[in-house]
Amino acid sequence: MLRMAQMARLSWMALCHLCHCQFMTPIPLSQWADQNGVPRRTAYNWAKNGKLNVPIHRTLTGRLVVLDDDETLGDAHPFVAAYAEALSLPVGVHSGDLHHSPVLEAWGADLYDTVADDLRPVVLQLTLAAACARPKRDAWWRLTDWLGRVELADWYTSTGFPEVAALISGRQPITDQDSYLDWWPCGVGSHEFWQDFDAAAAQAVAAAGLGPSEHNDAVSWLTESALTDNIAIAGRRESLRNRLDKLAGTTTDHEQIPTIPDRSDLWSLRGMYPEPAWAIARPHARRTAQSICAIVGWDPESPAPPDGHPLREIGYRACLHAAETALVPYVHDAHLREIDAFRRVALGKPWHLFTT
Repeated sequence: MLRMAQMARLSWMALCHLCHCQFMTPIPLSQWADQNGVPRRTAYNWAKNGKLNVPIHRTLTGRLVVLDDDETLGDAHPFVAAYAEALSLPVGVHSGDLHHSPVLEAWGADLYDTVADDLRPVVLQLTLAAACARPKRDAWWRLTDWLGRVELADWYTSTGFPEVAALISGRQPITDQDSYLDWWPCGVGSHEFWQDFDAAAAQAVAAAGLGPSEHNDAVSWLTESALTDNIAIAGRRESLRNRLDKLAGTTTDHEQIPTIPDRSDLWSLRGMYPEPAWAIARPHARRTAQSICAIVGWDPESPAPPDGHPLREIGYRACLHAAETALVPYVHDAHLREIDAFRRVALGKPWHLFTT
């Protein structure tokens, strides 16, 4: 417990420094002491007692550094800056460093931007795993395998459709280009599986009584039009897709990142995720639609009103809010799984499949 509390405190310190302070060049306290003719033990005592007359910062790894404001690092992203700190490298200088992964850096930055503020210190903590002494050449394919197999199955399990999850959890892992072509769930080599999966997902939602209404009344129109499409989970996140697209095909001194999955492959994957989210959101959006119809005096069983009617003006936003709110705990759980997946990719650990 003490260890966890200490790491949490260090994460918060790093978050405050990286997000709210001007970026300055960090110098190890021992180096500063040597440069200024101060015994190292004296410098540490001054820092401990708050008597050091220069700004200091405790890094994610617990090391004390002096902040030199003669040089600035520019607008470095907090995750990128923390990753460089964990690697003991200047920001942007990764030439020949086998422990730096552009895949993990791009993924981590996107995850940091996505999660709730209170989870950002946890994401910054992932830089310690990303900087571990292990080559990261497998990061691209492991991320691909997680998106298209592990997390897809976990998402259906966590949202209450384990029978659909079972269709994909047992598929072969993606470890290289050949296995990608064979097992990417919405690729050419999996066309039949893709069709069967979509049909099974729709059937499971309908069997649970959570499918779209067959009526064309105002309530049904409001409900379906307000089902959110922007679910901030990894398999649906446009920002992650864009970051991976920019990264695909690039070459570093020690790594050639493949060009697949490409932009269209990741776009197709988005279509395999939304059914359970819409199923969860429908009852909440529908109840809200019924309430709004009563408020504005519109018969809920009649067709939707024309453009400009108050039902359209206030009903859509109210129902959208209801749908998004219903998904909050599921998105939060998905972010926690993504954080754990990042750690496992960085450390080379096996997957932990979600169980109810």
